[in-house]
Amino acid sequence: MAHFLLLHGSWHGAWCWYKIAPRLETAGHSVTVPDLLGRGANKRMPQLVSLKSMLQDIGRKLPNDQKTTIVVHSRYGILASAIAEKFPNHIERVVYLASYMIPSKQRAATYFKADKGSLLTPHITISKSGLWDELHPEIYREGLYHDCSDDDVMLARTLLCREPLRPVVAKLNLSDERYGRVPRAYIRLTEDRAVTLQLQDRCINEVGVDRVEDIKASHSAYFSKPEALTKTIQSICKA
Repeated sequence: MAHFLLLHGSWHGAWCWYKIAPRLETAGHSVTVPDLLGRGANKRMPQLVSLKSMLQDIGRKLPNDQKTTIVVHSRYGILASAIAEKFPNHIERVVYLASYMIPSKQRAATYFKADKGSLLTPHITISKSGLWDELHPEIYREGLYHDCSDDDVMLARTLLCREPLRPVVAKLNLSDERYGRVPRAYIRLTEDRAVTLQLQDRCINEVGVDRVEDIKASHSAYFSKPEALTKTIQSICKA
């Protein structure tokens, strides 16, 4: 059985995997579901949260006796890539879920600005002094959860938080010798209004993967299509 590390995206926390983690555990897998540094219970001032500090924090959670399969959502594809670069011998595979799988020497902020079809772009406040960004509540449902239940949308409304700004402007440093030898797969969310299909396909074309799967779902397939997402993750890991 596999060990999974589930990494959430911007403004979210470990809570967003609440339907996926138990399904994987019921199937016999072990699962680690952390709050990323500065989110949820993992408190830290936004000014102190960098991609490097997040990498150090997650690195301490990787088991030494078993390889880990990372499933990463949205913006923090950049973190999963950095983990694969830093700890290639610990990582079985990275599964990017509508995620920022970007090339070396690039920044997530550049790709976000280029995603002109995203509904989120006009609805974000950025604090340069506080080094955080924040998504406006009026776009939550339409931008992130348009196919999700009222219960899940309300859960998100109570838990979404400000996002540290430093990681998205950090430049990734990836190598063929380390990151390049970790297998990668990509799950496209075909109804995504936050990370558009155009951006998802750009990531696939620029970096490359050994497998691509599609789920007809919004950006939050872990809420709206938990059975399909769990099945797809397990199918990829048997490849």
